[in-house]
Amino acid sequence: MSETKSMNQCKRPLHNEEETGSKKRRDEAVDGLDLQQSKKVPRLSPALFCNNCEIEHLQLQQLLKYAVIGKKGNATQASWCSIHHQKHLRGVVVVVLPDLAQHHFYQFYLHFHSLRRLFRHKFSLSPPNGDFIASLLGLNDLDVQVPKEKMNDQRSREAPEPTMSPDPILQKYGRERHGLTRYLLTEEEMRKNDYPFVGSSNTENYVHTQCSEEPTDSSPLFGLDCEMCLTCKGNELTRVSLVDAQGQCIMDELVKPDNRILNYRTRFSGITKKILFRVKTKLKDVQEKCKKLLPPDAVLVGHSLNFDLQALQMIHPNVIDTSLLFARDFGKKYKLKFLAQEILKREIQREDAVGHNPIEDALAALNLAQYFIEHGPEKIADIKLQNFFLSANNMKSRPDNPDPTSELEQNGLLHPLPSDGLSFLDELEKADRKIAYVSRDELRDPVPSKQFENLLCASNDEILEKACSVTPRSPFTIVKFQHGHFFSKCHTDANEKVACKFTEMMTVFAGPFKSGVCLKSVKMHFESCGPIHSLSTVSETCQPYICITYSVLEGAQLAVELLNGSCIDGCHIKVQRMITRRTLDYEDIFKEMEEDPENKNTIYVSGFTKPLTEEFLQEQLNHFKEMKSIFVPTNPKGQQCVKYCYLKFHSPDAAATAVERIRTHGGLRSMKAVTSSHLHRWLQAAVTCIPPHQECNEAVPQEDHTEIIKDLDRKMNQLYESLLENTLCVILFPGNNSSSGSLPGLGLMGIKC
Repeated sequence: MSETKSMNQCKRPLHNEEETGSKKRRDEAVDGLDLQQSKKVPRLSPALFCNNCEIEHLQLQQLLKYAVIGKKGNATQASWCSIHHQKHLRGVVVVVLPDLAQHHFYQFYLHFHSLRRLFRHKFSLSPPNGDFIASLLGLNDLDVQVPKEKMNDQRSREAPEPTMSPDPILQKYGRERHGLTRYLLTEEEMRKNDYPFVGSSNTENYVHTQCSEEPTDSSPLFGLDCEMCLTCKGNELTRVSLVDAQGQCIMDELVKPDNRILNYRTRFSGITKKILFRVKTKLKDVQEKCKKLLPPDAVLVGHSLNFDLQALQMIHPNVIDTSLLFARDFGKKYKLKFLAQEILKREIQREDAVGHNPIEDALAALNLAQYFIEHGPEKIADIKLQNFFLSANNMKSRPDNPDPTSELEQNGLLHPLPSDGLSFLDELEKADRKIAYVSRDELRDPVPSKQFENLLCASNDEILEKACSVTPRSPFTIVKFQHGHFFSKCHTDANEKVACKFTEMMTVFAGPFKSGVCLKSVKMHFESCGPIHSLSTVSETCQPYICITYSVLEGAQLAVELLNGSCIDGCHIKVQRMITRRTLDYEDIFKEMEEDPENKNTIYVSGFTKPLTEEFLQEQLNHFKEMKSIFVPTNPKGQQCVKYCYLKFHSPDAAATAVERIRTHGGLRSMKAVTSSHLHRWLQAAVTCIPPHQECNEAVPQEDHTEIIKDLDRKMNQLYESLLENTLCVILFPGNNSSSGSLPGLGLMGIKC
């Protein structure tokens, strides 16, 4: 992935020296607060890329964990959204609206007045697997939960026969052998697994390896592993090892951190104060050495390689991550030590050694990837790693775990906890943070924690009343409103109807044209307004008309504004909207979307003649000194790069001035943005699934749920008003995952000021 390609996936700031100072000062401010106040006020700072991808439940969990227990509880910032001044947060409230999915927010957009007004930050949420609340609390992270009183009886039995579910490796890769390029992480996978890339959060000072050549199946593999220590600034590199495809170590360097070391983590790193005492090598030195050693098409291999690249502060586009390659059910990961023992029959990270050997770990990861590529997915699946894992965790005398019962008794679990050792719920309990769960029902499975309080209510009104009273004194509150099962029915049909509505809103008719009109010429003119999803001739009229459906709302709006009355192919044409029952409220929706806080200070620009590379955009737009960031969307058809983008400015005046300048000085089309990032992503997935020119069914829905939505919106407003200042509030539409299909959810979040 080159810098240009990664840029097409995310919002990214312009690194213009003249704007850096003002940008930093402005970014530190909070809406409605001056700079001096904002220094002590908690605030959210979503990563520039997060609105263009679905947030996984574990990523949401990481954000909530940091919000509740912070650094003192050993929680880390979520890569997709930072919380500044977390220690000043006075509470966290999560509101769950069951059965609602992302499309419901757009379906009832005009009725969610309070939600749109109160919450500036929104994100797509991946569909739930199983119970949503349990997933939120981390209860689904546990392999198998067993009551302690049954533990002895459970241990006396043989390991249970594992259920025959599809092997996750075969599900992902199939049975055939492939070349190494099949196993490279995609850009989406890199995002989900917190890999650094151009434009991602906190990577402004990262160094690119410059390995931008497209890899092939014969590209060289390099194993990489790093050791870190804890400094006053967080994790910093202390040792880096790189091995080539033949297993030869080509780099093994100790590195002196720039900041004061708080913990050498000798148990894992093997690094001590004495070892680093005379070391002069710094981070920038090993960065330069890596750049020199790696050829342009190099593929890096490692186990959870994202942490190594973060420690190196380097960006590399082509990676194989063995923790993801050897997949487990539900996204869990095997440890490198286990894989090396079962696959390579090699013992690493021995208990009698002081710390891990990064050369040994880098080589193990490299050999694991080579084994996988050589033998193929079917061979790996036949090894049945899951069976070895289950058996190993039920044995009483495993050599490298002499006392497994201690962990079992402590956690009440048949199998060990995830790699971080504790579930989200355990972390909260350890930090002595109580959880209040306000709902009309209990969780499906009882929660084994004294810190968890289930407050049962008889109605939504009682839920609201109790939530308003409990949130000021509870550090973490989950509120679950119930509204029957109206929205759980016909999920897919409802999603398709909303998609049809937006398709119609993005459709215009142009004409009349002469017989035999050149569609290529028409497309060229209308494409200057935005990306065209489909274009066809209307045959039912006396003279030919052209039906143009855009992929964004702005394209249709600009076509009506700028091309109506124009002369194309010698014909003076009229451009008009598609009017149906669903689009009668188009003007109201369009106006509200223009005023949406998320679209504030943002403009839409189209009509570029070249693909939008970083260099091209810098050249075209560098004269806008007030510009804050650029969002270049991905192309849903996976073809050539898009030729439109969104520009975010520091103020509404700067955005309005930019629109005027772009329109006045010719060539490009521009207007105030109406398509927010999460809507753009949903439109790509939903609208492109509708075949071009398909007639949407205009049947009026039998049930009108408007009043239910209005009531929910009022309750959200009342609850928000009752919160203490500096309370983080997150509203969740969980989405849906069923046999009929998966539909993403939506999250809205903000800190009450």
